[in-house]
Amino acid sequence: MPELTRHDLEPLLADMSEWAMLGYPDEACGLVVEKDGVLSVMRCKNLQNELHAKDPARFTRTAATAYNMDPMVFYDVEDQGGVVRAIFHSHPDRGAYFSPEDTLSALGGEPDGEPILPDVAYVVISARAEGVDDWKLFHWSDAGHAFTERA
Repeated sequence: MPELTRHDLEPLLADMSEWAMLGYPDEACGLVVEKDGVLSVMRCKNLQNELHAKDPARFTRTAATAYNMDPMVFYDVEDQGGVVRAIFHSHPDRGAYFSPEDTLSALGGEPDGEPILPDVAYVVISARAEGVDDWKLFHWSDAGHAFTERA
């Protein structure tokens, strides 16, 4: 399956941006799903505040600086004949970059690990009180052993 490009995602940007602003000032998250050759956005609930409230020692951050979605959404996509092509989330008031926390999460908590979903891209959206002002696309690079921005 070819890598997603910014061009592929541009038709979905309005939907992802709207979701990011509905979640603001917390992080919003979701999936980009492909089914029958068509890409669509699947908005997901950010569970981070609930997890933090239940176990603040394990989930030290709130939804203001972290996201966590129900892993069952990945099975739901598969059960409906779709494929997850990207995970997106917003960075409220922080810019569109793949943070060290984003990297650690994508590597399953292992700093020197391999991606849990190596063929899935990541989209980070910069959400501000005035609206979305930037977004970036990242893919795993085996050569660089890192997530790198793609045009």
